[in-house]
Amino acid sequence: MLTLQQIIKEADVRVPNPFDAAQKISWLNEINVEFFEIVRIPKVFRFMVNGGTDTYALPASIRSHAVESVRNQAVMYESIQYEKVQPGRNYWNLDDDTHQLTLFPRPTINAEAIINYRKKTESIYLTTDLSAKPDAPAEFHYAYILGLCERIAKAMNDVTLANNYANDYRGQLSVAQERYKNRSEMSGGGGGG
Repeated sequence: MLTLQQIIKEADVRVPNPFDAAQKISWLNEINVEFFEIVRIPKVFRFMVNGGTDTYALPASIRSHAVESVRNQAVMYESIQYEKVQPGRNYWNLDDDTHQLTLFPRPTINAEAIINYRKKTESIYLTTDLSAKPDAPAEFHYAYILGLCERIAKAMNDVTLANNYANDYRGQLSVAQERYKNRSEMSGGGGGG
């Protein structure tokens, strides 16, 4: 596992530059968000639904745009937020401000419900903690070095170097994306959202 300090140090060796740590941390925050927008790491949240109850509190880490599917036993719910739901069909709605999930029609029996969603990052890196580690899995921390090198080279107007690092960086993101796409398909993820 690499720390932010190690990532910055390696990027500085590859692309010597005049930029301070604050600028590099800003770029690493962008890279961290970008990683999770491109690489869809599947997560599963299980909870009990109660017959007659339609609203449930969810953890703040589950955001509506990251939800792939909602299932209650064999009943699938569609996203009313991101899909056109036909009349008479089951649907779900998640309020990201209150973290309340609403199921329609409300469940009639007590049972386990399953939400398949994508992991999102909540981290904001600061110059005061360069020992922090990226949120991405350790095997993809190297991508952060490549992404930082790309941004440094762009800021220095070295187009050729920036393009070379961009290609390597995008290649690492593609490998990660493919790895988690295969895991998502094996776990039964997918569907509306």
